[in-house]
Amino acid sequence: MKRLFAAMLSMLAIVSCSRSNDGWELVWTEDFNGPEIDGSVWSRVNKGGSDWNDMMSLRPDLAYIEDGQLVLLGKNNDGSSSDTTVFVTGGVNSKGKKSFALARFEVKAKFNCVNGFWPALWLMPDSGQGWPFGGEIDIMEHLNADSLVYQTVHSDYTLNVDKESPHGSTARVDPGDWNIYAAEIYRDSLCMYTNGAKTMTYKRMEGVENQFPWSDHPFYFILSNQLGGAWVGPVSPEQLPSELRIDWIKVYQRKED
Repeated sequence: MKRLFAAMLSMLAIVSCSRSNDGWELVWTEDFNGPEIDGSVWSRVNKGGSDWNDMMSLRPDLAYIEDGQLVLLGKNNDGSSSDTTVFVTGGVNSKGKKSFALARFEVKAKFNCVNGFWPALWLMPDSGQGWPFGGEIDIMEHLNADSLVYQTVHSDYTLNVDKESPHGSTARVDPGDWNIYAAEIYRDSLCMYTNGAKTMTYKRMEGVENQFPWSDHPFYFILSNQLGGAWVGPVSPEQLPSELRIDWIKVYQRKED
C-alpha cells in the first residue's frame, strides 16, 4: 500500500471496463442492520506487525454497529485493556467467510480527518497464495486531511518488476460525506470507481508472469481504521477519536462469468 505512482496518475488511461449495472447481478448485500457485527461474515482484525495493523485491538468499543452502520474507531490507549500500544484501532475482515471472484465490489463509507489517520477499504485473495503473488486491491485509502482518496492495485509485478508504470489513481472527495467506492474484476482488466465515475483501468498483459493475478481466485474484504505508519505520518492525539463508518457493501457478478 505504497504511494509509488503519485507522479504518473494523470497518465493513467481510462479505457475498457464499461461501467454499467447492465449485465451485473446483485449476489450479496451487507447493510449492518443487525444489533451486532455478524460473526458468520466478519472477524475482528488482530494486532500484527505491519503498519496497517500494528495498533489493532479487539476492544469492543472500537468496532460495533450503530444506526445501521459499522463503526470502526481509533483512540488514545487509556489503559483499560491489555493493549500496550500508544493508540488502539478497530478493523474487521471476511477472510474464510465471505469472498467473491470476478465481481464488482461496492462500499459506501465516510470518515473524519485526523492527522495520522489512515482508513482503508481493501480486498485480499482468499487463497493460500502468499502476498503479493495473489494480488491486492485497495478500493479506498485516505490520509490525514487530504481532499482525495487513493485507489491502487498491487502484485508481485507492480512491487518487484515494474514499479513505475501506473497502477493506481486518486479521486476528489469530501471526507465528511458519504462516498461510494467500487472495484470491478474482469478476466482481462480491473477497474476502479468513486461515486460512479471511473478513476482507473489496469489491463492484463498477456504472457507476463504474476502481472494480473486478480482473476485467479476469490477476494475477501478488509475494513480497517489505522493510526500512524510510514505513509500516513505521525498522529495528533488531541484530534482523536478517528472514525470510519460503513453504511453498506454490495457485491455483483456477471451472469456470463
